[in-house]
Amino acid sequence: MKLLFLHKHNSYWDKKINELKKHFSEIEIIFPGKHKKTKEELLEIADGIIGGFITEKELEIAKNLKIIFVPFAGVEQLPMQKLKEKKVIISNAHGNGKYVAERAVALALTLLGKIVPFHNDLKKGIWHGFTVGESIFDSWTSIQGMNIGILGFGSIGQNIAKFLKNFDTHIYILKNKKIDYLPKNVDKVYYDIDKILNDSEMIFLTLPLTEKTYEIIDEKRLMKMKGKYLINVGRGRLIHEEGLYRAIQKNILKGVALDVWFNYPTTNNKNIMPSRFPIWEFNNVVLSPHVGGYSYHATTAGIDYTIENIKNYLKFGVPLSIVDYDKKY
Repeated sequence: MKLLFLHKHNSYWDKKINELKKHFSEIEIIFPGKHKKTKEELLEIADGIIGGFITEKELEIAKNLKIIFVPFAGVEQLPMQKLKEKKVIISNAHGNGKYVAERAVALALTLLGKIVPFHNDLKKGIWHGFTVGESIFDSWTSIQGMNIGILGFGSIGQNIAKFLKNFDTHIYILKNKKIDYLPKNVDKVYYDIDKILNDSEMIFLTLPLTEKTYEIIDEKRLMKMKGKYLINVGRGRLIHEEGLYRAIQKNILKGVALDVWFNYPTTNNKNIMPSRFPIWEFNNVVLSPHVGGYSYHATTAGIDYTIENIKNYLKFGVPLSIVDYDKKY
């Protein structure tokens, strides 16, 4: 089997690929940069791809393609309809879920603790708290005992619930279909998004981006979220961009922390603001440059999961994880 490697390469990939080859001598991993043939020529002979990006034009060239191993969870960037027509299996990786969850919780605690504004002020000699007679109502807020709503209860959402249960929080989750059990670390299951938003003090978004979830937190919903905290580690476009800015500007949302965005750097423009609206001007906002799944631990976990997907496919003809073309997860 020929696997074309179209992902960012590092030494850990080398280590895991060498281990894989020891057990599966029939597999050939092809790196375009190290091969005499062009990428197009290699696509023609590839049985599978390791990577999360391919165009419709490249799919037309890849006539032997049977499977794509995506080393991360998100697949909305792939031409799903074309892959469905060609019956190419998409296998994504969920190994970094607990690390993204850790980042989400860190963002939440940073936001509630006013870590960033207090840090920035103290660097200037500006104090907060009892030493300057500041009211306790102007100080930081505890997450303990809070009602937490989690939209998206896959690996990330489950780990957020697990981590936050230690703070005696009440965990609410949203489900599309009825279930006859209460998941671990969950206090209540909701089937109506507006009800869970209403009952939660803090909302975590960990959903994939699909037609159904695009701007699921629309402007109308944002304007009803008075006094609530919003944490997004799913995808930027889960939230209506201008509506988010207006909800912060009008003091509707109590605080926002984001690791996913509306604008991203490109090869030609690496310095770009993450939104069309200056939400960074507010003290109750914490910004993070989409690194929840990008650390040593998170990246290697994603690689490990991908390798296990490949092993399972080689052994049994199916990977551990298969993406639904229509649901996009």
